[in-house]
Order: sequence, then structure tokens, then C-alpha cells
Amino acid sequence: MLQEFRVDNFKSLINIVFKPQEINLLLGRNNSGKTNFCQALQFVGASSLFPLNECAERVAGGLFGMTNFAFDKSAIDFYVRAQVPYEGENLVFEYELTISPPKNPIGEATVRVDAERLMATGGGFDKTILLENISGPSRLLDEKNFMDRTANYVEMTVPRDTTMLQCLYDLETNSRANHFKSYLNNWICYDLSPTAMRGSDFKPNEVFLNSSGGNLASVLYRLKTSDERNYRKLLKVIQEIEPKLDLINFQIFSGSRAVFMWFEDSDGHSLNAENASNGTLRFSALAYIFLIQPAMDLRPLLMIEEPENGIYVGFLKTLLEMASQSPARPQIVFTSHAPYFVDLFDEHLDGIFVLNQAEHHTSIRQPNVDDMKVRLEHFPLGEQHFREMLG
Repeated sequence: MLQEFRVDNFKSLINIVFKPQEINLLLGRNNSGKTNFCQALQFVGASSLFPLNECAERVAGGLFGMTNFAFDKSAIDFYVRAQVPYEGENLVFEYELTISPPKNPIGEATVRVDAERLMATGGGFDKTILLENISGPSRLLDEKNFMDRTANYVEMTVPRDTTMLQCLYDLETNSRANHFKSYLNNWICYDLSPTAMRGSDFKPNEVFLNSSGGNLASVLYRLKTSDERNYRKLLKVIQEIEPKLDLINFQIFSGSRAVFMWFEDSDGHSLNAENASNGTLRFSALAYIFLIQPAMDLRPLLMIEEPENGIYVGFLKTLLEMASQSPARPQIVFTSHAPYFVDLFDEHLDGIFVLNQAEHHTSIRQPNVDDMKVRLEHFPLGEQHFREMLG
């Protein structure tokens, strides 16, 4: 579980410190920095999987404009502290990453690592450096030797356009570092697109919904054909908003990498995904994420932007209950403007954060929980947000 995240000089984010709870809600006006904040989290997660240039293209909108335009600083700093279960114990990992994106399109256009360090505490480790790339040769701890009381670091050469985490081999000698890498792999940001969720791209055996929901038909087809029990579980939940729904059907054309999805009632009347409502598709996607999508023994960090879009307000409570009761026990960061969705967080007051846009940067603050409780006697939480009482 993420305990603390810091970021400095990523787009509008200057010296941001975020200490999340299990379920969190980011509030703020348009252009206050909510999307930038989710991108910063997503960038760190992606940096354990892809070279940094690819991370910038996938997450940050490109290599240029990653730093704050108003501050004379070329580097971006990230810090992560997370408690992650490992072989029956909870390890606390601390990860520091400093990168420098290119300043302009002229010359070499490469995002580079300036510094990287991963430390572990717990299970015989005490702020023990697992990997480090500060200056000179990079070093990687032989964890097996360390546990045998013969600490040993292996020097290695790492390209500057990628992190050491991304370069790790899955070996017994660095199993904890790889475990943290797997944890970061489970940081996923969802900004579900109605157009994408109507897509028909097919890959066999897909189990993870992608960030836009573009492979919704593909993951639901895999679910129906290989996990009947969970398919029926999901169908029952979707029937709460579509009571006439009897089944979800699919067709794959021979030789095609496309799957077509449609909904049917008990009389055989069908509605293809192209004509299904945005709310039905979004609810189906979120239900899959919360109830079905696997997470192994790692608690995923999920960022979900404006989950209420297109969904009838009467179903928002069901949505939050699914998130709270998810078998994968995810740590969740929602963003929202909808007062009815905000109202549901009166039992998660310690997870509310408000972002504000100053002249050149974003600030973040946690409203006082006691003050919010007192105001709840007179104003629902959504009304407090509307009246800008939360900060």
C-alpha cells in the first residue's frame, strides 16, 4: 500500500506530498492539476516497465513540457514509500528517482536518469539499499548473500534512458527488488473512453483492462469462455443497472483479430456494444476492474478519473461499495466533480484531498476531518465542495 508519494517539477506539480488512505478522492477545479497528478503516479509505475521516452509518450503527452515552465529547474524528482507484503512479512520500500527530460526538440531528445535508489526495511533489512544508480557504476544487492550475512553488491552498467528497475532480471538474488517492481506494475490509471469501450480489438487470454477500456470486449470474452463462475458474478452485478439483461454474447470472425460484443435479453433481443449506453459500458468496465481483475498478492494502486460519467446517480453508491469490497483490496484514487459522488465520501473523510492552481503551480491539501464533520450537520459533502469550503 502506498504510504507517501512526493513529486517535484512534473508539469504543474511543485513539492507535492501525498499521503493516501485506502480510498481517496481528489477534488479541484478544471485545470487544477488532478490529471497531472495522476500522470505523475502513472509515470513512476510505467518507468518500471518501459524505457523513459516511451513512458513520456504513453503517459505525459510527449518528451517536451514535462517540467514546470515557470521554474528554473531541469530535473524531476519522485519519491515513493510503500508497504508491500512479501513472503508473509510487510516490507517497507523507499524508492527515489530523479530524471531529466530534454529541454527542447533541438539536439538529443532523450529522457535520462540522474539518480535512482531503492531501499527496503523489514524482514532483516533496515533501510538497506537494494539498488542504486547515483554516480559512477550502478550497484545491485545480492539479496541472497545479504540474508546469509555476506552482503555483496554487484556492479552493473545501465543505459541512462531507462531505470534499473526496468532492467532487472527476475532472479533469486534480487527477489525483493523485483517484488517492488511488480508492485509498481500494478499502478494503473483509468480514464475510460466511451469510444474506446466500443472497440473490437482482440488478444487471446487478456485479463487486464487497459487504461481507456479499449479492450473491454476482449477481456469479457476471455472471462465468459474460461471463467464461467466469475462471468455470472459480473453479469449479476451489471443486471442491477440493466435488469432486462440476460447474457452478454460475442463473435470472433475466423482469421480476424476482432471480437464483437452485444447484450441480449431473455427474449433474444440484442443490442450491440456500438449502441449500448455510455453508462452501461462504464459500469461494466468498473465492475470488472473491482470484482474480477486479478492482482495476485499485491494490492494494486488504481487511479480512476471521473468514474461517475454517464452513470445514473442512484448507482454511484453501488460503484463505491464495489470498490470498497473488491477481492483484490486495491488502493484507489478517484477524481471527480460530481456532488452526488462526493457525498458518498462522508465515511472516507481522511482520504479527501483538494488541489488548487496557484499562479504557476498546483498545491494540495487535506481538509480538516473534524471541520468537515461539523459542517456535515448543515451541508452535505458535495455542497461543501461546491461552496469551496474544503479549501
